[in-house]
Amino acid sequence: MRRIIPGLLYCVCIAITMVGMTGCRTRSFLSTKQEVALGQQGELQVEQQYRVETATADADRVRRIGMSLLAHMHRRDIPYSFHVINSNDINAFSLPGGPVYVCRGLLDMIGNDDSALACVIGHELGHINARHVARNISSDILNNALITIFLPNPSLQNGAGLLDQILSLKYSRDEEYEADWRGLSYAERAGYDPEGMVRFFTQLERLSRRQGGGGPEWLRDHPLTRARIARAEWIIEHRDYRYGR
Repeated sequence: MRRIIPGLLYCVCIAITMVGMTGCRTRSFLSTKQEVALGQQGELQVEQQYRVETATADADRVRRIGMSLLAHMHRRDIPYSFHVINSNDINAFSLPGGPVYVCRGLLDMIGNDDSALACVIGHELGHINARHVARNISSDILNNALITIFLPNPSLQNGAGLLDQILSLKYSRDEEYEADWRGLSYAERAGYDPEGMVRFFTQLERLSRRQGGGGPEWLRDHPLTRARIARAEWIIEHRDYRYGR
């Protein structure tokens, strides 16, 4: 016990120091290698819970559009990948370290609007590039004193329920705005119509009203407000694509 306590106190002191250095918004103290490792663990759980399409036209389309955005992003030190999940949910999500998933239900809603799809994928890439999940995990670790992430072989709850834990981390309003901004920038720089994001938002609004306010799964993870739509329209109008190359 005497050997453990000094190490524990040392880690706690590091955590307290980091809180003091970073202020209200916790910076990620996960390394890129740790982010990629978390994403890889999450990928394994996605494959256990869903059927991931690999050889369909939609899978090729999502990969093609996703790859076309990569040249216009700042962060290129991680292995990005793009997948289609055979699920009727109208949803898309990303994991730290590069994986992006688009559900078949979202593809069916968007139809052949590649620009709208590019904006959705760009939004998810925006979360990865801004390290939003990594920052939120870091914040949770500090808040709950889960200091095991500092150990040489970090894992999150030994990998149990990792995917659910990652997806349960809710993005803040500012994080959603930033991901929208980045997604619009990547899509516009890659030659897509940024108005695709507004068209996508409009479809979500209509569908949410028809469903009595419950709304598609995407809205539960990415709340849609009139202010958010107005911001996207402002970015497009002023061509403020600051996150492009």
